Amino acid sequence: MRVDYRRPPIVTDADRQWSLDQQPPGWDAAAPRLPWAQHVAEQIDAFESYFAEDRKPPEEWSGLWRRVWWPKADPAIKHPRDCPPGDWPVARRGDAVWPQVLNVLDSAERRVAERFGAVQLRPTDPRSEILKGGRCA
Repeated sequence: MRVDYRRPPIVTDADRQWSLDQQPPGWDAAAPRLPWAQHVAEQIDAFESYFAEDRKPPEEWSGLWRRVWWPKADPAIKHPRDCPPGDWPVARRGDAVWPQVLNVLDSAERRVAERFGAVQLRPTDPRSEILKGGRCA
């Protein structure tokens, strides 16, 4: 007789704790209306209800949770007003760094920046160092 170890999706305590440990620094102070534990609980509920009809071994559920579901679980999508502001540097027309920012942009980026009066670069972009003197969104 063969034992079937497949079961419905369950986020284990280890996976739940791992998710709680992914909390960005200063989250609860910056986002008091959306505690990190609440975000994790909502994602667990959504995960388990989305895959309710599937059957997999526990290891596969853990891998699916950590490598597929959790990286896409952006709280800013579901709760945009309750999340702390991002750390992407921003410069707006009138800021002291505005002329310097326009000088490092290529022509297409410069046209967009001049049209909208704002520039936002990824934190990993080397040009974002110029924006450190500007404001952050």
